[in-house]
Amino acid sequence: MKHNILYFSSFGSMKGGGQRSLYYIVSGLDRDIFNPIVVCPEEGELVINLQRIGIETVVFPFKRFRQLSISFTLKLLRLLRDKKISIVHTDDPTQSFYAGIAAKLYGIPLIWHVRVSSNNFLIDRLIPYLCSKLILVADSLRDRFYWLESTGKLITVHNAIDIEEFDSIAPVSIREETGIPRNVVLIGCIGRIEEMKGQIYLAEAVGKIKREADNFKILLIGAKDSKYYKKLDKLIKELELEKFFVCTGYRNDTLGIVKNIDLLVLPSSFGEGLSRVILEAMAAGKPVIATDVGGNKEAVIDGVNGRVVPPGDSEALSHAILDMLKSPANMKEMGANGRRKVAMDFSINDNIRKIEDTYNMLLKLRLN
Repeated sequence: MKHNILYFSSFGSMKGGGQRSLYYIVSGLDRDIFNPIVVCPEEGELVINLQRIGIETVVFPFKRFRQLSISFTLKLLRLLRDKKISIVHTDDPTQSFYAGIAAKLYGIPLIWHVRVSSNNFLIDRLIPYLCSKLILVADSLRDRFYWLESTGKLITVHNAIDIEEFDSIAPVSIREETGIPRNVVLIGCIGRIEEMKGQIYLAEAVGKIKREADNFKILLIGAKDSKYYKKLDKLIKELELEKFFVCTGYRNDTLGIVKNIDLLVLPSSFGEGLSRVILEAMAAGKPVIATDVGGNKEAVIDGVNGRVVPPGDSEALSHAILDMLKSPANMKEMGANGRRKVAMDFSINDNIRKIEDTYNMLLKLRLN
């Protein structure tokens, strides 16, 4: 018997790491046993890519918590019934709330895939009541739900990389495109330009080291939160750092770009679960400097494949960057260590197997 699994995505695009993770999960499932159906709030690259590989998609906008829509819940009930859903798999609290109510009414297991470390007291107490399991992308997220440890609801399944697929992606000639010479150390900072990602602390760190090292460029890649970007741009100009920063905006070819940087810096100040871009840089054999937020230090081992610094600490970040710039041989060794670690500990096959094991366990419990 084939089981229909209904997934909910927060976006129809693939701009976020969560959407890329979802794509890898549903495309790697054993299709002889599981039939994935993905609900997205709008059309976009994710919808197109899923349809291209033969996965059914359903597009309709979601309601928000404060709207408390009974009609939307009824719509979900019809969807669960019409598609003969065996398990519901969500990736944010709003989806989990509405789909959780519908799933409860039909006795269908619901999994909330928790991808961020930021918490909300009310949501974190309410939503787990509607869930059969919570999949956490890092062990550190267990602190967010510490009172659930004894219930057996918490499962850690780290984000993962398909190394073979990653290796098949062609490098992007970003240096030629941006006019950055090969003898200049290229530091990538990839992620939406917003408060959570902490690019302002990176600018402050560059301001502290510019007199000791100047043979580097910071490549900022990501969609911009306009208010935050104005603050960042103002700071860069005040500190006279314009020559160090190149901002490309959002790119859909970051997997190819990361192959041609020398170092990845992730200065997030809060919220991260386990950033995919860290794993992608490790797969590309690049050293990583990341802040101690969420599960970042479960991937980046300080002094082995990169450096881990406190969030919001531009002084510590500046020292970590400067140490890297002064030791190219150490950077190369750390990059090689990262490549080995991601292949060993963050395999996409292990990721999918753990998720399928969770599905099978829930299906067995439901049948009993």
